[in-house]
Amino acid sequence: MYDKRIQNFVLPAGAGIVLILLLQLQVIHRIFGISLLQLPLPSSVIAAFLDSFGKIIQNGWATLLPALAGMIAGAAAGYLVAAFATVFRTGGYGALFIMTLVNSVPIVALAPLMNRWFEIPFTAKFAVIAVASSGAMAVNAFHGMNDIEDNALQMMKMTAATGRQILFKLRMPASLPNVFTGFKVIVPVGMLAAIISEYFSGKTEGLGYMIKYCLKVGNMKQTGWAYILAAAVLSLIIYAAVCALETRFTGWHVSQRTK
Repeated sequence: MYDKRIQNFVLPAGAGIVLILLLQLQVIHRIFGISLLQLPLPSSVIAAFLDSFGKIIQNGWATLLPALAGMIAGAAAGYLVAAFATVFRTGGYGALFIMTLVNSVPIVALAPLMNRWFEIPFTAKFAVIAVASSGAMAVNAFHGMNDIEDNALQMMKMTAATGRQILFKLRMPASLPNVFTGFKVIVPVGMLAAIISEYFSGKTEGLGYMIKYCLKVGNMKQTGWAYILAAAVLSLIIYAAVCALETRFTGWHVSQRTK
């Protein structure tokens, strides 16, 4: 148990602390020839974060709400496509292929298009995030519904279970670990989609817009990095929430028992 805690928390945290120290001591700056204007010291970024905390919270909400809505909608759409592909293999594979194909469109190309298609910035942001999030869930959920033990499937068939009963009582519960894996992939992708969408948005709010604006202004580089820090912290909070829910709902799975 102690070794697992070291592996899962202490070592990553230690690596992060070492990186921060190297940045603060300007070791990385000297190695790669980076100026303080390009990459401010961590202490300067934290000071700017605290100074702009009120505005960061305000803009963080503007990013968080459509991000969460888009992630949930994209995950739901991906899960439905995975279930459809599991039940109706011929047409379902086509739907799964189309979703992954659409999902492969780069976010930097999708975001300006969505901002032109939808006049409301929230709707445009929501659409970009939903599209970016759907593919990961579709693929992971599909594998979870189909990578089940043959013994369990045969037992269900021996008891004269219908296809609907097999889907709802075996395949869907068995897919839960893969669903949470999909959510773990969705969180950084969805946040990245939200930030990029705000780069092209006409509305002057959100972490993405503030990052773009502050990094353009010569004396606000630290503030720009403070907004980058806020976006990273927000992603970590959502990711931690997903991990907590995973532990709560998939405690029966071997992946949770070995942690």
